[in-house]
Amino acid sequence: MPLMGYTKIAEVDLGARKIATRDVDEKLAYEYLGSRGWAASIISERVPVKTKPLDPRNVLVVAAGPLTVPNFPGGSKTTFASISPQTGIYGDSNVGGFFGHRLRRAGYDALVIGGASRNPVYLSVIDGDVAINDAGNLWGKNSNDVDRLLREKHGEDSSVASIGVAGENLVNFACVNVDWDRAKTRHGQAGRTGVGAVMGAKRLKAIVAKGSTGVPIAHPDRLAEVYKKSLSIITQNPTYKMWMRQGTMSVIEWANEVEALPTLNFQKTRFENALSIGGEAMEKETKISSRPCSNCPVPCEHVSRVKDEKGRNIEIGVEYENAALLGANLGLKSISDVVRANYAADELGLDTISAGSVIAFVFESYERGLLSRRQIGFEPKFGDLKSVLRFLTMMAQRKGFGDAMADGVKALAQKVGKGSSKFAMHVKGLEISGYDHRAAPAMALSYATTDIGAHHNRSWAIKYDLEAGRDSYGDDKVDQVIYLQHLRPLFDMLGVCRFHWIELGMDPNLYAAAYSAVTGKEFTLDDLLRRSERIWNLTRAMAVLRKGISAKDDQLPERDFVDPVPNGNTAGMRLDKQKFTTMLQTYYRKRGWDTEGRPTREKLNELGLTEAAARLYG
Repeated sequence: MPLMGYTKIAEVDLGARKIATRDVDEKLAYEYLGSRGWAASIISERVPVKTKPLDPRNVLVVAAGPLTVPNFPGGSKTTFASISPQTGIYGDSNVGGFFGHRLRRAGYDALVIGGASRNPVYLSVIDGDVAINDAGNLWGKNSNDVDRLLREKHGEDSSVASIGVAGENLVNFACVNVDWDRAKTRHGQAGRTGVGAVMGAKRLKAIVAKGSTGVPIAHPDRLAEVYKKSLSIITQNPTYKMWMRQGTMSVIEWANEVEALPTLNFQKTRFENALSIGGEAMEKETKISSRPCSNCPVPCEHVSRVKDEKGRNIEIGVEYENAALLGANLGLKSISDVVRANYAADELGLDTISAGSVIAFVFESYERGLLSRRQIGFEPKFGDLKSVLRFLTMMAQRKGFGDAMADGVKALAQKVGKGSSKFAMHVKGLEISGYDHRAAPAMALSYATTDIGAHHNRSWAIKYDLEAGRDSYGDDKVDQVIYLQHLRPLFDMLGVCRFHWIELGMDPNLYAAAYSAVTGKEFTLDDLLRRSERIWNLTRAMAVLRKGISAKDDQLPERDFVDPVPNGNTAGMRLDKQKFTTMLQTYYRKRGWDTEGRPTREKLNELGLTEAAARLYG
């Protein structure tokens, strides 16, 4: 009998063209919760340690969460996870929109996709039926065309997750686009860790989800009461109207003001044209509408319309990370230029964060004389939209110098040499997202220790740096980073957006109340956080087993320690190597890890990860 709050899991072998389904068991449900938790557990169990990311034996897990339900704010998130082409360790990315909602209504919480098809295919998951379909007519097309064609075939009430040409060409940071061509539905990307390349290697062009079945909820009345309380908190927050108007684009102005906006490849922390690419400029100059995800009272994607180089109207929703890494970090001076770059990256299927970082690295390398015009094929420069668009196409198509760029900034810096690794802005191969952290030690620790590589979504600790002091390396910052690394990924396990908590003040205990109402099992917030801690230790154990990840890998680019902030109130600040090393060791100790950053046998056993302990220690 199916568990309350859960549906089924579909196992798909693309090589053998076999599909099997199973119910969700109690251990998977109550010990790993869903979405990211399931992905880590399944990948740890299924993928042999020596399996390369683009090998057919790597699996792609696509999973919604137990709170991806109506009547809970932000219940919209879907995790795409695999062994990452960028890092070689566990990687995941989550996306909003309607895909997870429709996957659940189709009767499935998760898809576990293994093998590789000989020919291009797409999966359809429609009212309980899972099928592998020919996609020969879709291969080579961009996501906007794929979305349109598949909705024409399967209906407007379908959700489509697809890759662009970057995924087909196995670009290490290819993304998955979800719900591209919608007038009223949020368009998003599972952008990070190269999950689009894993789909490309499997010759899987797209996944369509559509259904009409409701998810079984144990206590609908209790869930409705939790929703009522949540909605009251959200709509009464003083910043609610601002988020409704500008979404995360307003963070451009904030990050510039607090001197954390990555500018010109993280050389500077303030951008002189920030006001021309931020929330105010977007709202006044390019915004035409707003779009929500499923089950959300805050339509935080604000759609911009501009004309491309051929005079055609193009429309895309721009977020902070996109505008920071494709805007300030590349020196683009207008919101129109940022929108055009964002549109091109999405259409091609490139992660905007990684793409922006790779291009910025090339710009700086050229300026420093480390790369020549002959090597690149033209003369690139910061602030030039034509250079940006040209690079995006070169990377997605793996043409010319774009082939080297398509492997990411870590590999590119190794090829360029000449000391360029100093300003290759990544951790463990994943490009750093949109916050300069030379004057933010807690944020720096977050980036250094994040399980998938440098990404803000796991622990956005910069706010605490501002509260506790920007030159502080105290134990309180370590405690805050660890707490955030449990709370924020918990939202991914539950299948919900963290926006309502961090930006609009929603009480975290309400998530536990909602989970209890949905499943009929009583859980406190501490119960849920304990399960999130389990997953953090599991992914770390996987990284140690797979690549020998240790303290030597929990490091930041040399720039953070040797190049001081050039101007502003934080001028002269940089990370202190000795203090940061001490901070890192304190982090290990508080986590119950050894001095090399390995979870101890005792810690793994304490968390119920006995199999991981046995694999790690024999």
